[in-house]
Amino acid sequence: MLLTDLLKNIKVYQTNDEVDHVEVSHLTLDNRTCREGSVFFAIKGLVTDGHKYIDGAIKNGAVAVFVEEFTRDDILQIKVKDTRSAMSLVAAAFYGNPAKRLNFLGITGTNGKTSITFMLKKALQAKGVSVAVIGTSGIYANDEKLDIRITTSTTPDPIELQYILSILVEKGIDTVVMEVTAQALHLRKVEDIVYTAGVFTNFTQDHLEFFGTMEVYANAKRRLFTPQRSKNAVVNIDDGLGKEIAEATERNLMTYSLKQNADLMAKNVLLGGDSSSFDLVYKDKVYSVKLKITGEFNVYNALGAIGALMCYGYEADEAVRLLELYSGTPGRFETPYMHGEEYSVIIDYAHTPDGLENILRTVVNYKKGRLITVFGCGGNRDSVKRPIMGKIAAQYSDYCVLTSDNPRFEDPNEIIEQIRVGLPSDYNNYTCIENRYNAINYAMQFAKKDDIIVIAGKGDEDYQDIMGQKHHFSDREVVAEILQKK
Repeated sequence: MLLTDLLKNIKVYQTNDEVDHVEVSHLTLDNRTCREGSVFFAIKGLVTDGHKYIDGAIKNGAVAVFVEEFTRDDILQIKVKDTRSAMSLVAAAFYGNPAKRLNFLGITGTNGKTSITFMLKKALQAKGVSVAVIGTSGIYANDEKLDIRITTSTTPDPIELQYILSILVEKGIDTVVMEVTAQALHLRKVEDIVYTAGVFTNFTQDHLEFFGTMEVYANAKRRLFTPQRSKNAVVNIDDGLGKEIAEATERNLMTYSLKQNADLMAKNVLLGGDSSSFDLVYKDKVYSVKLKITGEFNVYNALGAIGALMCYGYEADEAVRLLELYSGTPGRFETPYMHGEEYSVIIDYAHTPDGLENILRTVVNYKKGRLITVFGCGGNRDSVKRPIMGKIAAQYSDYCVLTSDNPRFEDPNEIIEQIRVGLPSDYNNYTCIENRYNAINYAMQFAKKDDIIVIAGKGDEDYQDIMGQKHHFSDREVVAEILQKK
């Protein structure tokens, strides 16, 4: 492809040489992966500056680089105001602007993103829509999980994302339902995408290791709700930031709430052990909703999904009917088959204070025996939340097993100690077992009739990230293996 074709998506740029007749065969932001015909994007990152690595890109075959400031390196340079934004737009052009042939629904918020994407997937497929999901659980084209490895866990980097979208177009996908993280918005990963609806779930503490402050984190979330990014906004106004977003949104807004007046309101909420129901109030009409899932947080998720479906074009009664087909998401309040055991297990991705409290509070409301919680915290992530999560676990749990999550480059025992500090001084019903397999096994041996074990933090992840290496590990598989040995 000619470089001049890629530059058609860039409105303002300067070059230090002629760009005509330059052939491009590859895009990258890693100089180590450059080859003959590569274009290298010099990104000013959180830790280092890509402008320092242009020489390596040249040696590996790069034919041009995108920069924010010209350097002395002997190569064609395209100077732009923002290399991250340029990377998104150039990648879109390189893969044939696939987003222009797809519909998008985007979900952002600290918690609930994955559940809502799978709710929407189930609903739209029931109407015969060809649907893809991009998010924490992977990349799905309808019911096929694609074997595409991405470098970031939820919203792929722009070059990867545009490649994925091009594959989805080839597979005949009509609509893409995406988790849109705050990091993705902050790093301009989705600049070429316009969402039919952007859904805001909630805003609680997370990712401070990346954003530094809650205000910077909040501003990143707000980016999804600009007219350039989303045609419609579906917003939870029971959340403080959600209320601010709603007040700042001048058009095409749909609000939802359990506690105050909103476009979509849930009244008379009833929560069972594995189901729930509520009355949906919309424009003075009441619709009875019966869900195959439980938890107040899932009522919020359902309202967000209903709002997105209505923005997509369905009437309220049809959106409700479609949502009632949903029966759960892998790794979210997942209840494995227990082979006749008299206790039960719940596997959940909850890895933030709010997420952990939501799941534990839900279980406390219907448990008959003890609540045993197995959890840890991720390494090289917001450490402030660790004692907070310890305090929350102790508040709701009859017993806690503190263990390792994804320690990354931290000492897992130090992470566990930071969690333990949050336990009340008089709370003695806990143990610390660094090895996650052994921790789960301990809880399952410790459990008695009617007890419920919540294994939190990883959901359907199938790895542990330890010292830069991803080792295969699945909470689901571990539970199944331990049950088999009994």
